[in-house]
Amino acid sequence: MGIDNDVRAGADWTAAALTGAGYRADFSPSSLWEIERFLSTEAPDGRPRPRGLLGKDLDTRLSMLGGYVGEVIRRQLGGAWVRDGDHAALDLPDGARIRPVQQVMHRLSTGAAGSLTAYASASGADPGPPTPVLQCRCCGAVPAADTKFRAVQSVLIWIGYTRSPGPFCRDCGTAVFRNLQQKMFTFGWYGIFSVVALFVLLLNWAAMTKVTGLAAPAAQPGAAPVQPMDAGRPLLRRPQVLAGILAPIVLLTAFVIYARSSAP
Repeated sequence: MGIDNDVRAGADWTAAALTGAGYRADFSPSSLWEIERFLSTEAPDGRPRPRGLLGKDLDTRLSMLGGYVGEVIRRQLGGAWVRDGDHAALDLPDGARIRPVQQVMHRLSTGAAGSLTAYASASGADPGPPTPVLQCRCCGAVPAADTKFRAVQSVLIWIGYTRSPGPFCRDCGTAVFRNLQQKMFTFGWYGIFSVVALFVLLLNWAAMTKVTGLAAPAAQPGAAPVQPMDAGRPLLRRPQVLAGILAPIVLLTAFVIYARSSAP
């Protein structure tokens, strides 16, 4: 395989990895705003987060990000990849040679001064204005998922209903989900509407799938730092939840024993 095929294959792999992490990477010029967001999230001060997506194999991953940026430009304008020293460069149809890999490295070290969207625009592939993204309702972080969680509490003939709409980032969504599930495990089983609580528990778990796949919450480029909610303990490590699971079992067992002992 030549350098052209190598870069294209690396760009395709990068697009798939970014998509899996919750970023839009469809090779459109506007997707470069997502690359900006990715770099702001994974290296907010120019230094990769130790456990983040750039925390290891940094040079390789920056090179592949550069390949993606260059492929966005190439697919808009044409051109061919060539080897240029230690990195690949892109020769455009107008005779210009651009070096997207070096630009990504420059963006990492200088922040907004190395804007990839401005770089692409100067090359002739205008990304347009930033694509609006959902922000977490609780902390303002991105990315966020437009979902909602609910809780039902049932005691005798009384039923209470709570709804918490999103959008939520990963951490805030997890915190809200766990808190509302805890309420239902604790107080959802003691009335005639307890079957509703079971249904809502399942709805919440389905809604949670939209949150768990999100990337780590971060501020939008240029915005103030965000402070997501503390997700707290997992459900099965909360005493209230364990008690809420055991209490109905104990009560039902006691009722069955009493009924049998009272039978003639």
